[in-house]
Amino acid sequence: MGALTSHVEGNMKRITITLALAALLPLAAEDKKANVLLQAAQAKETVQGDLKGAIELYGQAVKEAGANRALAAKTLVQMAECYQRMGDAESGKIYERVVREYADQKEAVTVARARLGGTDSGVRVKGDRPVWTGPKVDGFGTISPDGRFLSYVDWAGAGNLVLRDLVAGTDRPLTNKGSWAESREQAEFSTISRDGKHLAYAWLNDKDRYELRIVGVQGTGIPQSRRLFGNEDIGNISPYDWSPDGKWIAVSVHRKDGTAQIGLVAAQDGALRVLKSVDWRGPTKIFFSPDSKYIAYDLSASDTSEERDVFVMRIDGSRETAAVIHPSQNVIMGWSPDGAHLLFASDRTRSIALWKLSFVEGKPQGAPEMVKPDIGSSYSLGLSASGALYVWKGVGAVEIQVAPLDLSAGKLMAAPVSAVQRFMDSPQHLDWSPDGKYLSYVSRGPLGGWPYSLPIRSMETGQVRELRPRLRNLGAPRWSPDGRSFLTSGTDLKGRSGIYQIDAQTGEASPILVGPTPAAIPQWSPDGKRIYYRATGRSAFLERDLASGNEREVIRLPSRLGEVNVSPDGRTIATISEEASSKSSTVLLIPVAGGAPRELLRLSLAEGFQMYRGMAWTPDSRAVIVTKSRGDRRELWLVPVTDGQPRKLDIDLTNWAGGFRLHPDGHQITFLAGKATSEIWALENFLPQPASKH
Repeated sequence: MGALTSHVEGNMKRITITLALAALLPLAAEDKKANVLLQAAQAKETVQGDLKGAIELYGQAVKEAGANRALAAKTLVQMAECYQRMGDAESGKIYERVVREYADQKEAVTVARARLGGTDSGVRVKGDRPVWTGPKVDGFGTISPDGRFLSYVDWAGAGNLVLRDLVAGTDRPLTNKGSWAESREQAEFSTISRDGKHLAYAWLNDKDRYELRIVGVQGTGIPQSRRLFGNEDIGNISPYDWSPDGKWIAVSVHRKDGTAQIGLVAAQDGALRVLKSVDWRGPTKIFFSPDSKYIAYDLSASDTSEERDVFVMRIDGSRETAAVIHPSQNVIMGWSPDGAHLLFASDRTRSIALWKLSFVEGKPQGAPEMVKPDIGSSYSLGLSASGALYVWKGVGAVEIQVAPLDLSAGKLMAAPVSAVQRFMDSPQHLDWSPDGKYLSYVSRGPLGGWPYSLPIRSMETGQVRELRPRLRNLGAPRWSPDGRSFLTSGTDLKGRSGIYQIDAQTGEASPILVGPTPAAIPQWSPDGKRIYYRATGRSAFLERDLASGNEREVIRLPSRLGEVNVSPDGRTIATISEEASSKSSTVLLIPVAGGAPRELLRLSLAEGFQMYRGMAWTPDSRAVIVTKSRGDRRELWLVPVTDGQPRKLDIDLTNWAGGFRLHPDGHQITFLAGKATSEIWALENFLPQPASKH
């Protein structure tokens, strides 16, 4: 999922306007019970995904709200949204009730009217609905013109390109590469032609180079693909849209020198027409106007800005028009089918809203108009011919939990508790400070990506302070042994990838090593004088002396290596190795000073070990804890380095949502819990209805 992570970072969190309102409401003493019920309902909806249970609690909260009309109206809207996600028409009745009975509550009424699709309470509910809730939901593709088919990448199926029939609920593979162990090839971004007959997609081949390919999607079985474009200078190519006349494919090109371009590839002969050189981050998407004369895209406002603006350009590159310039993040979502409106998402109202801007002959007319106050996503999969907008969005919630741990007994000593008592957007990459007094994690920006923040929570006071490193991509920051800084892989705002050191007080990021981003999380030596990281080729670990800058190769193996885990005594590196030839997954110990690795435990790839953020050393360096994974089932195992046999820890991982970190004293464990998944939604009936003909 690397390419999608770089564009949208993940899993995007659904942030509703009702939650924003909740933060603004004063908590009167008589409203405490209603607010407790409201918070419980929100947790049941977003964390547990129990919509029916949430609806019951929302109903109780409305009754308890009594004379607090603002609280009651807000709660009704939240309850209606649950019904709407279930496809239950009861949502319309509740929205109508809000409009009819709570006219003085303007915020809630605005949301209710938007959901109803107009200003009259009698019109039908807007068709915002999930069309695919999983498994395997992915956002690398686009919707077909008739709204029936969606292209996507089956990551569980080794990166094959698949066509999803949203009506029948069936999948048709369009490529047939083998397993991950057999081949590292994979599909990435794809776009369906406007006649629904062809699909253009990016393919990472067995030489680690990107190609643009075309395949026919009519018929059955695995179709024969045609290589359309490829160049050794191309680091990555992403096809985003197919021109309605079928002549061009709009692409974003990232070259190996770090530059980026917006261009068109001729569908007939594969010739590339470069239209514009852009900031290395490039556009999030590109969309053709219905008349095939223009493309629309968004770009960063500057190389140091968090803002994005929207532009329109003629396909011959002769004229570029700034369509949306605003001090906020504005992301292109598409064009209305008649070409009269440009659609974009913006966070200017604090939530992610959908806006439209009138267009005539490639020029904007008037001011943008909000058409949906909260869409929960800024990632468009295109519009169908009927005007439905399809979006990829994250649902559910993930929180940070901490629990006391007894390693000798192999179990938790008490139930886990939430470590951060606030609504969060998919926290990730946890780490303890060396003294165990602080817990750090990475949090993403409002549109699911940059700007990243690095919050640090005091375990003694509960206070949280945030660092804002000026890094576009932020890996898994690790505390330095002296607690004064963090070590992370990342990319700065000028597109320079490498390893960076972040000051734990100021958040200032300084480069240690600039070049191709090391694939694995870089790690400190226990004395803080050296760092260890995995080379880009995934088969070697390197050591770098920070004072001299000298490097040496610790080990190189024919197998695929996971991340570096340096033992507390600094003598050994633990990692996971995967071998395609033997189809096995192995826990390896590698001497830091050099020498042959030692195998601790071997499993088949079908029942192997989690390669990333699934391992930790015990404080005495006498054992490693690894995550054993088979399908959706995961287990923690304690594997002794010398004496003793591996044993399963009696810890329930059912609610775990990510990696874990062991406290420096070995008596606490922190992990991500909850359920954050992806869904594909169709947003309908937000565009003006065409005038009736008599």
